[in-house]
Amino acid sequence: MPIRLDERLTRIASLVDYGTVADIGCDHGKLGYYLIGTDRARAVIATDISEGSLKKARELARDNGVSDIMMTRQGDGLSPVADREADTVVIAGLGGDVISEILSGAAAEGKRFYHFVLSPNTHPEKVRRELIRQKYRIVYDDAVECGGKRYTVIKADEGEQILDELRILFGAFYDESESFERIAAQELEYKRSIISFHYDAELEKRIVLLETALNNVLKRRNA
Repeated sequence: MPIRLDERLTRIASLVDYGTVADIGCDHGKLGYYLIGTDRARAVIATDISEGSLKKARELARDNGVSDIMMTRQGDGLSPVADREADTVVIAGLGGDVISEILSGAAAEGKRFYHFVLSPNTHPEKVRRELIRQKYRIVYDDAVECGGKRYTVIKADEGEQILDELRILFGAFYDESESFERIAAQELEYKRSIISFHYDAELEKRIVLLETALNNVLKRRNA
């Protein structure tokens, strides 16, 4: 049975290297099945804390004859996956605070993986900070529009990296992103309109950071 993914999951799938993939919080299991069906994964470990979601994923694998290479496991975060058992770990659809807690919990258990593909719904800066802390190197960091919303998608490989605060906040490659300038300019205009009526120190700090990042984009373009 052919599977069609939305724009965000399609972008995530395109970043997966061949091997064993752990899909954390797999929900219906469509991403894992798609990865197998398009030969982007040798095997998939589909995990979810919900038995109801796992049942859907299990039925999808069974009905399409891939139960031997698409395994389902119930559990929270990366607890059902052993150290190095997966080459790539995918986590999408959770807040950045939750994703960073999952990464931190796995590290505390001594677990390492070669690649992460992560798409936080909120607070991507927390995910970037945790990846750098754990000595992962961000190799892809951009946004995708899906269902009228904007989502960050990050891929990281093992390897040390240093990012300044602007790259932590706005993306490892924000000054190369085609969408960042437009999105940052819109946010800056909105926040300036708010602060013109009501001063707030944190809001002023965000405005300064946005202005600095946009100036860096202009400098890079004119270099």
